Amino acid sequence: MKGRILGFTPSSGTGTITGDDGNRYGFSHVEWRSDKPIAAGTAVDFELRGSEAIGIYQIAGAGIDVAALTSSPAVTKARALATGTLAFPLAILLLIASIMPATNSLARGGQSLSLLGLGPVVTELSQEAKAEREMAESRAKDFDEREKRLQAVIATTGPGTPIGMFGSGGSAGDALKELQDERAQSAASQESHMGAFLLSFMWLVYAVPLLALALIGLSWTGRSLRTASLAAGISGVIAFGLLWNLTSLATIGDGMSMLTLGFGAWIILLTSIALGLSGLGKIRNPLATA
Repeated sequence: MKGRILGFTPSSGTGTITGDDGNRYGFSHVEWRSDKPIAAGTAVDFELRGSEAIGIYQIAGAGIDVAALTSSPAVTKARALATGTLAFPLAILLLIASIMPATNSLARGGQSLSLLGLGPVVTELSQEAKAEREMAESRAKDFDEREKRLQAVIATTGPGTPIGMFGSGGSAGDALKELQDERAQSAASQESHMGAFLLSFMWLVYAVPLLALALIGLSWTGRSLRTASLAAGISGVIAFGLLWNLTSLATIGDGMSMLTLGFGAWIILLTSIALGLSGLGKIRNPLATA
């Protein structure tokens, strides 16, 4: 006869088999004829001796009863959370999106980087930003010294004084105006790199998977999800903004971006917006029963 092991108690060495005839039969571990451990749900072939199963063999290729697995309490609870709340499935999606391509690197042979793998790029851009900042400080110091000398000449002999050694050979007044224009252009160039300051906040992207995990845990334990949903939603939007800033900073000489946003970044943004709206009570799971 064929059936499945309903349960087994290792301490007593006994268990129960549900036969294909619908009846239950007890058995002892000494009747087990397989080198694999006895596990509930295993399909078996056995003989009967009264109400006892003997000569029990595991059916080749048979495994755990999928039907029994899908009806287990954990799976049932997960299904209820996925259909009864919006925060639980969105948190899982947000967690998955954290390991999807957040950026695509043109300078690295088309390599895609996930939210958790941006460290090398952030370090490289931070070093470049530091070098540019040091150069800007050096230029500013040079501007100050040149302007101080020109102002001294103008104060002593007037703006029409020839200053060949200080500039193009024109007057001190013209040289001062050229210097001021040059300083303005340098300042405008630095303004385009103000986003480098945000590189020091890139660690905030790690809050996305952490808050997604926290939201999953709170959902599982049945706690309030409002605050956690809002926090996860806000962190995801911030992370997207930081990724956008990262791609705008990663440019090569001709202004072409080395990084582009990957589909993982867009999933993070959309999921985070949905989580925020869910936390505010603006949207709910369409599969939830009324």
